Formats: sequence, C-alpha cells, structure tokens
Amino acid sequence: MPSLKQTHIQTVDMSQKRTQRLRQITEKIIQLPTLPTIVTQLIALVGNPRSSAREVAQLVSTDQALTAKILKVANSAFYGFAREIATVQLAIVVLGLEMVKNLGLSVTVLKRFSTGREHRLFDRQRFWEHAIGCGVAGRLLARRLKQNSLADEAFVAGVLHDIGKLILIEYFTDEFSEALELAEAEAISIEAAEEKTLGVTHAEIGGWLAEKWNLPQNLVNAIALHHHPNLLEAPEDLVLFVHMANALIRYNQVGSSGDKQGPQLDAQVAQFFKQGQDVSDNDLLEFLSKDLNTELKKAQVFRDLDEP
Repeated sequence: MPSLKQTHIQTVDMSQKRTQRLRQITEKIIQLPTLPTIVTQLIALVGNPRSSAREVAQLVSTDQALTAKILKVANSAFYGFAREIATVQLAIVVLGLEMVKNLGLSVTVLKRFSTGREHRLFDRQRFWEHAIGCGVAGRLLARRLKQNSLADEAFVAGVLHDIGKLILIEYFTDEFSEALELAEAEAISIEAAEEKTLGVTHAEIGGWLAEKWNLPQNLVNAIALHHHPNLLEAPEDLVLFVHMANALIRYNQVGSSGDKQGPQLDAQVAQFFKQGQDVSDNDLLEFLSKDLNTELKKAQVFRDLDEP
C-alpha cells in the first residue's frame, strides 16, 4: 500500500503533467481556425446597440454564398413563414437581428467543418446529425418554457456544443483516436476518456474556441459547461437548455457523437424541467421528446445547405 508521501508525490506529478499538457494544448489553440471576417463583423455589428438593420443587411449582402444560405433556411419549413423572404433586409425584419446573426454563425460553422478527418468510431455525418439535433431540441425546449427570446440562441448553442470534438479530431488526431477507442473498450463517456488520454475535454476546448471567436459569454458557457452545468455559481438557462437537449438527443438516439452512452442528466437540470412534478427522469425525457421528430424533419435544410 503506498504511503501518504508517495500518494502526495503521485498527485503532484499528475498535476504537473496536466498543467504541462494544458500548456501544450493552449499553444496549439493559437493555431485554431478563425471565423470568416464577415461573420466576425456580423457578431460585432449585431452586438452593438447603435447598429441598424440596414447596416447588417448591407454587410451580409456582400457575401453572396452566406446570403443564399440564410435565405434558404429562412424560407424552409424550419421557420414556416407563409410569404417568401427574398432579401436579407426582409429576413431581418421578419426574423430579427439576433436570429440572422445566429443563422449566419450556424451555417458558417456547418460549412467550415462539414469535411475533415474521421475515425471508425467518429462518423462526421452522424456527428452533425447529433449536433443539429441538439440545436433543434434546445430551440424546442426554450419555446416550451415560453422563453422564445432564447430559442435561436439555444439552437446555435446546441449546434456548437460539441465543436471541441472537431478540433480534437483535426488537431489532436492520435490522442482523440485513443480516447475514442478507450470509450468503447471501457464503456465510458468520451469526456471521461478524453480526460484520461488528453487531460482536457472537448467541452473545455470548445469553450476556448468560442472565446477566441469572441462569442457571447452565455454561449461560451453553454459550450464549455454543457456536461457540468452545476459548476456555474448561478444557473444559466442557456446552459440548462443545452444540457437537457444533449440528454434528449441521446435518449432518442439521434446521430452519434463518439460514444455509446445514454443520457447523462444532471439532477438540478432535471428538477428545473420537472417544475415541481413528481416524475422519473425517464418519464421526463419521454415527455420532453414530444414533437421532437417533427422538428427534426423540418431541420433537414441544415444538412442540405450545399445543395442548390
């Protein structure tokens, strides 16, 4: 049996290795992909209360590809407007500035990471099914709780919540592959396997990337803490929506994100959504799954953005 001194030395060594590993990863973070200039400008412009709808429309209209994608989604069953939205100006009037910004960010990231490295346990197409599913579920949850102002933020947060995995498969291919294999062999979550092999998780990497992209803090938190909402000093609804959305999509087995674990539902989040009802977690997930499949079908447009 190791002595207390030996245990202390082992703990210090592990701490030093983790610190060294984090430093190496942080240095690589500098090389991480940046958002296209137009999306960075769009986020800044919408975040400025002095900006006008006309300025936002003029900016988006300078990028024909982005304009076409935003209009394609705006005219899809996902939004279900009766009239055609033919211009960015009209899209802003009908959808609002925040929604247009979130649409621009979503379609850009979907395009940017649509191709890349894969692994037998990490299918990129199924990954995006999972991610878009989380976005759809987050939007549905926000609307169900009458928080319509958060619905589109919940969508983009759901789409981006696992962005760290795409960074890992591209920039830390060997280590992430080892994590995938370990998750399968030991039947543990990919997050736990990442912690063992890398000393850092996809959620942390995703949070760093979101900070680098200068995304709003609540979106950074939703990405970085989607597995551990309890780490926040005070609950944030967007984080709760993404955590529950992830559990719902796993419960309904939509896509795949790197492991075969079922829903991991935080007790406090479960209580938030139970709203005083005495029901099991499983019954809660079943209840919240209502209308999910219908909404997922409407979101097909996000998987077809490269089609004419």
